[in-house]
Amino acid sequence: MKKLLVILLILMGTSLSLAVFFRPDIRPGYGVTETKWLSYYFEPLEGTNMDTVVYFMDSGKAGPTFLLMGGTHAMEIAGTVAATIFIENAIVERGRVIVIPFSNSSGASIATVFYPNQPDHFLQIQSKSGPRFLVYGDRNTDVNDQGRPDPEVYLHYPSGQELPGYESRNLNRNYPGRPDGTPTEKLAFAIMELIKKENVDFNLDMHESDTPDNYDIVNGVKVPGGRLAYMLVCHQRGMEIGALATMEIEFNYGVSLKLEESNIQFRGLSHREIGDATGSISFLVESPNPGFDFIWREKPDTLYDEKYPLKHRVGMHLATVEALVNSYNMMFGTDLAYSNIPNYNDLMQKGFEAYLN
Repeated sequence: MKKLLVILLILMGTSLSLAVFFRPDIRPGYGVTETKWLSYYFEPLEGTNMDTVVYFMDSGKAGPTFLLMGGTHAMEIAGTVAATIFIENAIVERGRVIVIPFSNSSGASIATVFYPNQPDHFLQIQSKSGPRFLVYGDRNTDVNDQGRPDPEVYLHYPSGQELPGYESRNLNRNYPGRPDGTPTEKLAFAIMELIKKENVDFNLDMHESDTPDNYDIVNGVKVPGGRLAYMLVCHQRGMEIGALATMEIEFNYGVSLKLEESNIQFRGLSHREIGDATGSISFLVESPNPGFDFIWREKPDTLYDEKYPLKHRVGMHLATVEALVNSYNMMFGTDLAYSNIPNYNDLMQKGFEAYLN
């Protein structure tokens, strides 16, 4: 009880103090060989809430470099939990894996304000070592960290594409970013610098969307829900890899993912801009989060929903990592390899909690 009280006090102090002091609870395993702040790649982030920790898992043996990103939208918790499980368990045996579990730390530092009827900022679970809290943050950068109100219209740089003003704080509408832009643009720029300087060969950005289910509360009938759930979006250079990966996931685990090529008309997204501006092949995966069905679900359960539990969604993300690595190796004759990560079936049987330190 005393230990739980200490954890709660730390979290309360975190949420009440300046956002710059927010740091997520990550407990690295033996596979982590180095950590750096993202500001190592772009110094102006240092000392701000836009800075975030980057975890390196280097085998010391030849092989590709893979970047795994969670927390682009901090309310999409399957990605942050999948990244955390990787950091706390994986042993990279050949090649190198870089993990950013909370890509937008600012968004994680506040409870979500983007959607109504959402869970609390900190969700208590029972990990291997006892009580632990998952962070359920916001979709966008905290407006206080952005340092300015949202414009009426956000103009994406460098395309000039017009988007709603609130998207100026959405990391996944700000790539490739710029060094003299807003804090969110600087964050995107820093991630691009990391990818270039570390020669990242391929990358995956983990996301969540509303579920495929929907209920018309006016007419009382079921209607189609979110289109993005169960989708793997690929930069055009990664379509063959993505096709192989989706087939592997369905064959091994019975989970069917739709395959979509990154649309050149939609600017600012990781799978488009990273793939265009660097040599890194970009992918983005979407799992279904019942918390986003706020229009018709009175009390959505983002952890233990009967149809879309978090263990299923985390398992889907880690299955996507597994399949993309295998498919990349097959396409390019490389040998990136890791071990000690639960597969989809393990997570469905034991739960995600069993793999958090």
